[in-house]
Order: sequence, then C-alpha cells, then structure tokens
Amino acid sequence: MTDGEPAEPTAASAADLAEPPADAGADWTRLDTEVVWENPYFEAGYDEYRQPDGDVSRYYWIDPGDFVAVVAETADGEVVLLEQYDARLDRSLLTVPGGAVDDGESFVDAGVRELREETGFRAGETELLEAFEPTAWTRMTQAVVYASDLEPGAPEREGGEDIEVYTVPREDAIAAVRSREVPFAASLVSLLVARDEGLL
Repeated sequence: MTDGEPAEPTAASAADLAEPPADAGADWTRLDTEVVWENPYFEAGYDEYRQPDGDVSRYYWIDPGDFVAVVAETADGEVVLLEQYDARLDRSLLTVPGGAVDDGESFVDAGVRELREETGFRAGETELLEAFEPTAWTRMTQAVVYASDLEPGAPEREGGEDIEVYTVPREDAIAAVRSREVPFAASLVSLLVARDEGLL
C-alpha cells in the first residue's frame, strides 16, 4: 500500500485481539524520559522517542496515580450518586463515589474506604469489575468496584469536600448521569461497566 490508498482492515474476532501483536512497538525507540514538574499529587513529563520513520518526537504525560470508582447499590436496588463541586473543572459533577488509591491499597480496599469517607456507607460485599487506562495522557489505571450489602454510617470527609449524596433506582442511574450536558467519564464508564456485567 502507498500513501493515498485506502487501508484494508483485517477481519478479527474479540479473541484475536485479546493480546497485542508480538512485535508491537518494535520500531519505536525511547531515547529519554524527563520529569519536568512534580508535586504531592502528580508528576508531569515526557518521553522522547525515535519513531518508525526516523523522526524524533516528545510524548507528554501526567502521572496522578491510580483511581477507583465505586458503583454502590443499596438493598432497595438503588445506586449511590454524588453531587460534587470540582474546582478543577469549575462545575458541579454528578458522579459515583471514588478517589485516589493510596500506596499499598488494593482497588477494592480503596473503593471501600472512599465509599465510607464520602457517603458514610460501609460495604459488606465488594467485587472488582474492571481496570482500564482512561487516556494515553494519564499514566494511571482506573478501576471499577461494585459494592453491596451497604450499612449507613457517618461520612469521614476531608475539608473542602462539598458533597450531596443521592440514591436513584439502578435502572435510572445511567440516564441520570447522562442527563448532564457533559457527563463525567469516571461515573458514566463505571455505570456502563456495571450494566455490562448484568448488575444494573
């Protein structure tokens, strides 16, 4: 194939795509990695690569650490959602409970902690549903944890957390999040994963 000709896709099944090709990235050479800024919350930097065509380019990234989102369902079949102002986006978000994974924590342990801190609910049953990389810009893994057998309690919020807790019928949770002009990805993706698992 030459430039300008349409690419011919290769037919494949999901099983065919479960692993990357053995030679993926073989023609890319990382020349350097630089951390150009860091603070207690994340690092930012770039990797310099020689591309397959011989050109050298920088690929920028941030590393904020891993994140967990919790799809929590009450005994009445309602999903816990939060209305939470986020100063970074300068708007209020409708989202599921969640937050950063502390060093040494599993995704499930972090999800249990974040659920308790933000909502007061204590989870009796938990399950890790999925872990994925949300974007190529961020060097992080985001996980979705499903929590049930909830017991109410007092939240343990940090200063500055402005949160209103709601419960909505599980069949309405996705529609509620999608009703916003710009849905928040962490909540939307987490709820879609739970639905795909047959939980919503």
